[in-house]
Amino acid sequence: MSFESARRHGRFWDDALKLDKMIRKYPFNTTSKSEKGFETGFANTLMHNKRDFNCQVITQISKSGSVGSVYCFGKKHRPDMTLDENGIAIELKYITYSGLRDAIGQGYIYRLKYRFVFLLLIVSESKKTVYEDLSTNKEKDLRTVLQHLADEMNIFTYIVPAFNIKSDKKIKSYHAFFRK
Repeated sequence: MSFESARRHGRFWDDALKLDKMIRKYPFNTTSKSEKGFETGFANTLMHNKRDFNCQVITQISKSGSVGSVYCFGKKHRPDMTLDENGIAIELKYITYSGLRDAIGQGYIYRLKYRFVFLLLIVSESKKTVYEDLSTNKEKDLRTVLQHLADEMNIFTYIVPAFNIKSDKKIKSYHAFFRK
């Protein structure tokens, strides 16, 4: 078992840079309160901007193709969206109770087939303290793990709140683990 070859240049990397900018601008805190709603909203944004990408945008809600799966542990695993059949996998998780570990595990599995993996983790208001702990650096070990995934594995993680951030606290509007 080996990971798909991935170099940080060329058309897939150009699309990764465009996707990074799109994720950073997307208003996750105003779009939904369910994983399906967030997925539909972001997939629609990707499809609306498909001309900006070098690769084909494939989502589970579009009719232009089907999202390719990865067979592992006796089961097929399929990301929510992709750019091309083996280019970039995009997995979106709405974190209400758990899911952080599952998302990281899914990222590893998707890396078997895809050159780059983007994990979009949207933190619910009920898990607000986890988001604040990440912002105030109490979650140093989590930061270390996510930065390693970005630097060494081409698994890029974005943690965004599904709630409004109060300006009186020094809390970031998102946490991105992406290296250019």
